[in-house]
Amino acid sequence: MALKHNKGDGTVPMKSTEFFEKVNYRGVLSSEGISLLLGNTRPFVGRCCYVCAPQSWGMLFHNYLALLGFRNAILVTEKETRYRGWLAHHLCHILFVAKCTVYPDAPLLEHRINSARMQEAAKNVSDTAVSDQKSPCNVKNVITILHQIQATISPLVLRITSWVLLKVFNWVFVNLQVHRGQIEMLRKAREEYDGPFIFFPVRKSRLDYLLVTFVLFCHSIRVPYITCGEDVQLPFFRTLLRRLGGIFTSPVPHGTKITPGKNLYKTVLNLYIERLLSENQSLLVYLEDLVPSGGRPCCAGLEWLARVFDAFHNQLIPDAVLIPVGVSYDRIVDENCYEQMGNRRTTVFAAICWMFRFLQKRYGCIRVDFGQPFSLKDYLENEGLHFCTSAVPLRKILLPCILEYSSKSVYQEKSLNNEGWTGLSKHHETLMANLGKHMLHTATCCSAVMSTTLVACLLLHKHHQGVFLTTLAKDFYWLMNEVLARHFDVGFSGKLHDILLHALFLLRDCVTLRRFSLTNCIVIPKTSEEAVKELSLYSSAILPVFIGEAVAACALNSLLREVAKYLIDWDSNVEVVISQEELICKTIQLCHLLPSEVLLLSPCQSVYRFAQDAVDKLTYSEILILRESENSQSACDSWNEQLAKQLTWKVLDDFDDSDSDCEESTLKYYFKLGHTAESHAFFLFLCSLLQPVLKAYEMVAGQFHKFDFPMEESQCVLRMFKFLQTQVEECPGSASLYLANSAIRTFKELGVFEVETRVTGSLLELSETFQQAESRQRLQQYIQQFC
Repeated sequence: MALKHNKGDGTVPMKSTEFFEKVNYRGVLSSEGISLLLGNTRPFVGRCCYVCAPQSWGMLFHNYLALLGFRNAILVTEKETRYRGWLAHHLCHILFVAKCTVYPDAPLLEHRINSARMQEAAKNVSDTAVSDQKSPCNVKNVITILHQIQATISPLVLRITSWVLLKVFNWVFVNLQVHRGQIEMLRKAREEYDGPFIFFPVRKSRLDYLLVTFVLFCHSIRVPYITCGEDVQLPFFRTLLRRLGGIFTSPVPHGTKITPGKNLYKTVLNLYIERLLSENQSLLVYLEDLVPSGGRPCCAGLEWLARVFDAFHNQLIPDAVLIPVGVSYDRIVDENCYEQMGNRRTTVFAAICWMFRFLQKRYGCIRVDFGQPFSLKDYLENEGLHFCTSAVPLRKILLPCILEYSSKSVYQEKSLNNEGWTGLSKHHETLMANLGKHMLHTATCCSAVMSTTLVACLLLHKHHQGVFLTTLAKDFYWLMNEVLARHFDVGFSGKLHDILLHALFLLRDCVTLRRFSLTNCIVIPKTSEEAVKELSLYSSAILPVFIGEAVAACALNSLLREVAKYLIDWDSNVEVVISQEELICKTIQLCHLLPSEVLLLSPCQSVYRFAQDAVDKLTYSEILILRESENSQSACDSWNEQLAKQLTWKVLDDFDDSDSDCEESTLKYYFKLGHTAESHAFFLFLCSLLQPVLKAYEMVAGQFHKFDFPMEESQCVLRMFKFLQTQVEECPGSASLYLANSAIRTFKELGVFEVETRVTGSLLELSETFQQAESRQRLQQYIQQFC
């Protein structure tokens, strides 16, 4: 159907729905339905770390697994059942759910109360309400707590819930993609390892509570018990999750008093989890908070990880199989729904209303990826490689650079700041924090990049003024190839124009479509706060793919600004020469400034090695070119040979990434900038990826003089967040509560604040150094150089 043509200026604003119903032009757009045909030529993502788990690294991975391809887990026909015919075709969902295997649940533990460990817990943990510790009241308290936390996996409830989810998912989602090779790897892991499965999924939505369980049930794999937090307050949803294995915990359970140093509730919970693990039951643990989702291991998640470690350390289980899980959505559930709110304010009526609104929308595709399982025992045998003995606080590393004293200290490793841990040794804290970072790193790396992520990224970081749809299609194809080249997978396949229209349809509330001619149109991102917030949410998923190159590009931008200060006559013939040593040093400085969750730096990798690899990647993308030497052999060939030697030496010998890396070569290398338009465009694109984080840090640093200190940390974060919201037009992606919290936390480690710990929270006061206007200005200028 042709569109009515406006004889005026040729651009007619249209609603997105009308556009997708009516537009159709020569081979670029199609009015046909979305066709996502999954192929088997994708990179097989999710392999465990070779350094930290060398034995597990080569056990379950085989080349043929990558060729098994994908399947749609919610596409169930009579072929998935043992029956055929008309009746089987209409009852295929019921027959499929009835066919799936449900493994026996852990028995009720009331008869185990009289066990030696339970009696010891009741006697050793005193209760102030009971004068005699040997009184039967202590045993009654244990039974009461046990009933509060005990969960069951009901086969009937599990089958009914899976049948309902099949109906709902087929209505609101296009497909649910699962790799057959990853499922086969899980089945083989059950045969190879002797121990319970511990799943660690990334946190995207509370739908994940049911999603991972549903996928495992559909493939007849033992479903795990789920560690649920207090963010689930809806009564019937809590009851449903409890019957599906949901373990609800509370830091201060009702009716239980906590004495200093001893907690009856935590003791019973630990014994309960140890009992579940000893009976080979699986467990699903979330290592990060839902809101804000920043990729940082939270204290509650690390405590669950510590319980698994304690069960292994006490020889209650021979081993534990750790499995990272990546979850990706084309469209995440709206933030104003009851899932993302503080559910204490949510009523049953409001949840029902949201459910009707949820069923009226379409959310595209979901992708679930299971990383390579690895052994906890294998990881602990190599634990000596995970620790850096020379780690120092951030203030000793970066503060001399900011105040222009010296830059020699940047080559040292930054120490971790594990806040909120109590009752654990320093070694135990560091071990669990490193393992948690490793799990989140692998789970994030195996999460697929969806079509909405690529479109949102292009609109925010490359075409924020608008773009022709044909140009957007070309850039979409280019960015997709760049993602695949870095061994990240994408969660789509099929015809390019169908995928692009599918992504724009899901982002229709964030873009404006204007017809330019009968054969083309313009896509313009909206500038409203809600639209920018949504585009930033989807675009942030691309940062892990290019994080190394983005950091190196921002460091290179800083060096170019310094060079520009000394150039009087800037001319196109001027050739800028960059020293490799200076670029690596500047990259390391930026790495120390950025939070570890943004860098996705694994614990077994040093900052210097990360910076060196980042600079190497800029040479591969031709942003930097090795300056030609007088040798007959070309500089690029000699650089490739040197890089090959470094990589071989790193894999075979460099397991600790010591500071001696800085002196591995006496040769000095110099680079010049690439002269192609593609390299310049890619350089600007990489710099823009970190702009939201750096701009947020810069704007927060510029507001210290306007606040009255001392101030509670929570209040300071909230006021900084409100200020960032007022600066949406200047830097659209910086208005985030996570970035405000991350900036305050980084400045605490940097020594900008002096922290006084109180019962109600931390109290912040500007340090003596940064009470001076000159020091605050230097801090802001230091951050600004990378923007």
